[in-house]
Amino acid sequence: MNIFLSLLLFASFTLANAQQFMTRSGQVHFFSETPMENIEAENAQMSGLLDASNGGFAFQVQMRAFHFEKALMEEHFNENYVESEKHPKATFQGAIKDWDNTWNDGDPHDVVATGSFDFHGVKQDRDIAGTLTWNGKAWEIETRFPVALEDHEIEVPAVVKDNIAPVIDVDVKATLDPR
Repeated sequence: MNIFLSLLLFASFTLANAQQFMTRSGQVHFFSETPMENIEAENAQMSGLLDASNGGFAFQVQMRAFHFEKALMEEHFNENYVESEKHPKATFQGAIKDWDNTWNDGDPHDVVATGSFDFHGVKQDRDIAGTLTWNGKAWEIETRFPVALEDHEIEVPAVVKDNIAPVIDVDVKATLDPR
């Protein structure tokens, strides 16, 4: 058997037995609280992937999938702030620190995902804390983390500066099922 065929068979076996879990319907919520106005939005178009063999983790969120209470807020969000035409998605790619595949005991485990967060075209190395729980069939992930608008070069016009918090709280909940 030649070396190429051996490598191909090894790669096929490894990929077939990979412990991958994914979602295409994770929930992302963000909240901006100011004395003038609260702004919040929901997004159910988050996709994510967890490689349970090594803790590798990635997600992406479509910016145009955020829905607001008021249509004008949604329009301003997409056109003026996140510029969804230029930056259609936010992504995170990295790994869960100190991954331990024996966490599948049904208990919630505090974890930290470390990696690259790309939002509004600005990549930033981030450590994002969260909770990971095995429910017997899938991994459930929950996290809350802040996003500073300034860190991602999002400019807020002076006329509405008091209406938008400079740091937005982002909540993510997802169930990653076997792939």
